[in-house]
Amino acid sequence: MAQQERAIATRRRLLMGAAEVFDERGYAAASINEIQERSGITKGAMYFHFKSKAEIANTVMAAQTEIPLEVRSPSGSPLQQVIDFTHVLAHRLRTDVLFRASIRLTVEQGTFQSDDSDMYDWWLLAFTRDLTRAQGAGELREEMSPEDVAASVVGSFTGIQMLSHVTCGRRDLHQRLACWWQQILPGIAMPDAAAEARPAGSPELDLSYET
Repeated sequence: MAQQERAIATRRRLLMGAAEVFDERGYAAASINEIQERSGITKGAMYFHFKSKAEIANTVMAAQTEIPLEVRSPSGSPLQQVIDFTHVLAHRLRTDVLFRASIRLTVEQGTFQSDDSDMYDWWLLAFTRDLTRAQGAGELREEMSPEDVAASVVGSFTGIQMLSHVTCGRRDLHQRLACWWQQILPGIAMPDAAAEARPAGSPELDLSYET
């Protein structure tokens, strides 16, 4: 058991070291030697767990699927839960290097593997599920397709976080998200739901909104 625990800890150190390097440099500029040195493990240990840089990158990229998808909005509104979840993701981007690297690699994945939409499909399904619940609760307009709105949310979030990253290291990501939600809510939500929604997220989320 102790040997298994050491192997798990070594693998975790390697993934965290790789995440730091991928987050800072991207896939193409990162070297496997740099990943090994940043992780503080031997080359033998690294190659025991992973055979290539691409294999490490794919594992880091898949880490985003491990985050909890359920965000319980105090109001009980499914639409508010969708909004709150985008702010949870924004918070993770600002504070969690493994998640941040996984998102960067998802955007860059064409540089190290054939175009693969699995990660985007995963997010689309997650948001479609919650938006379908919002429509069932009478919050999402009947003429709106939950699948289409989910695609807009995923695509817009990807672009917004990249713009925020380039311009100010994501310090204004929550504010940019709030502005975007404020702009689109009247078009996708029923009037009462749009009026009651909190574009900046529920205060009870207690996330970091530093500027």
